[in-house]
Amino acid sequence: MAEDRFRDWRGSQEPDEQRARRALLRSIGIWTPAFVLLTVGAVYMMVEALDGNSGSWFGFSLFALIGVLSGFSALSAFRDWFSEPIETTGRMARKWRKFDLLIFFRAHYVLVSRRVYRVPRLIFEEMPEPGGWVYLLHYPHTNALIAWRPLGEEEAPVEDEDGDQRGGSGEDDAWEQRRQEREAEAAQARERVELPSFGDRRDD
Repeated sequence: MAEDRFRDWRGSQEPDEQRARRALLRSIGIWTPAFVLLTVGAVYMMVEALDGNSGSWFGFSLFALIGVLSGFSALSAFRDWFSEPIETTGRMARKWRKFDLLIFFRAHYVLVSRRVYRVPRLIFEEMPEPGGWVYLLHYPHTNALIAWRPLGEEEAPVEDEDGDQRGGSGEDDAWEQRRQEREAEAAQARERVELPSFGDRRDD
């Protein structure tokens, strides 16, 4: 089980599947009615346009486009409701904040292994800056986050792009890159602590 790797949690990093399930249920409750209403609106606009009201084509296009997006969100939440969480290991590529829906509503996002995760503020602040490696436990379609932790120094990164590169050459490349990074950091640390030898004299 992916949960076996998530044992050393603290504070808000503790696995919280109930919070993730509530987020899925909230998405289902928001996007499913929106999809139904937008579909009804798109059908109505199409009927009006076919009756000769050419201006209704714009309304149909708008309703249809937003309806497709809301339907995709609702379907993803439904699929995750009946899915098992998966584990992703990757480098933190980006962290950012933006306002959603209303100007006073700020959301927090991270980009890991080409997946975008929306995370609570406390977890966002605890996550490493871009460049750090992390383990994530999340649902596969909405990326609803259950838990995360930093990657340990001796743990090999695993490429997990939609589950199609586990244990292959991607893992070897990622581990080699991780090893080289550790060796470079160790070399820099040695250079900082090395002192000049007083046994050798230089002749000017």
